[in-house]
Amino acid sequence: MSPGSRFVLAVWSVLLIMLSAGCKPKPKSPTVVVRLGRDLRSVYGNELDRRILEFQGSNPRLPSGQAIVISSDSGDYKDMLSKQTSNSEGADVLILDAPEDAQASSALQLSLPQAANVCAGLKACPANVPAIIPPQVTGSERQAAQVFVDFLQKSPQEQAAPASTPTPGTSTTGTTTPSKP
Repeated sequence: MSPGSRFVLAVWSVLLIMLSAGCKPKPKSPTVVVRLGRDLRSVYGNELDRRILEFQGSNPRLPSGQAIVISSDSGDYKDMLSKQTSNSEGADVLILDAPEDAQASSALQLSLPQAANVCAGLKACPANVPAIIPPQVTGSERQAAQVFVDFLQKSPQEQAAPASTPTPGTSTTGTTTPSKP
């Protein structure tokens, strides 16, 4: 090999090494796991399972890009409620069978006024199904828990509505769009 081609080969090698050192894969955002506490034997348990699958199927993410995963805690429902304190590291979201279940813990009683009613998103439910995000849940876990509760508050028909809503100025079969004068 001639000295000139060795020099070119050395320059290309250095450039290749510099370029490969500068190409680093984009770090993946960690997944945020929302721990869900609920009564697995509840009247609306199967419906809630279906809604959890719908939520997961929608590929939920926080504005930061972090994926949201729901983890349903299992165990004795009444025992789980009684162990809730203002500093316990239990569930990120608690879905009660009824508002009266909050009497199991003073921390739940304090959080009940801020609870969201998720009955609209569940077909087989009583008049009020409180979903509580305990005050000790903070940061991305709280934000992800709120995204999940917001999803549950809407009925499946409400969530499908934006995709089928016609754009202004267009009409759909059987409807008319008012015209401007």
